[in-house]
Amino acid sequence: MNKLFCILLGVFVLGSVKADENNFRCFKSINLKTPLKLQFVFQTDKDELGYVSYQNGSGAIPVKLIKEQELKRLPGGRPSEFEAQWQEMTTDGTGGIYRVISQGAMISDFRYLRKKDGKIFQFQEDMDASTEKGCNWSTK
Repeated sequence: MNKLFCILLGVFVLGSVKADENNFRCFKSINLKTPLKLQFVFQTDKDELGYVSYQNGSGAIPVKLIKEQELKRLPGGRPSEFEAQWQEMTTDGTGGIYRVISQGAMISDFRYLRKKDGKIFQFQEDMDASTEKGCNWSTK
């Protein structure tokens, strides 16, 4: 069963990389001595699925949208503010949750809640790492 899941997971991740080449965001942690850096990919063909890749990580971690709610409706035709929660889909159930607060294309808050100990990691967007093909931290 685990082998089949891993194979399907690999097909899902590898198949989606090219299609979502430009639908990603680069983030780096704040308030840590050694910053964590990650690329969050939103799939364009399946709004509820995506994946996260960490710099120097072992590969892509699939995520699924588990909750989305409007936080604030703004006047004058401006986009509303939304909160989305993305659950890591891991075979052992230890995956954490990414919480994203956004208004239109702007992300104002991005956090990761690690399930095993409840630790929260805060991130900010890393515009300098963004390239046409994904996040690049090799020169940072």
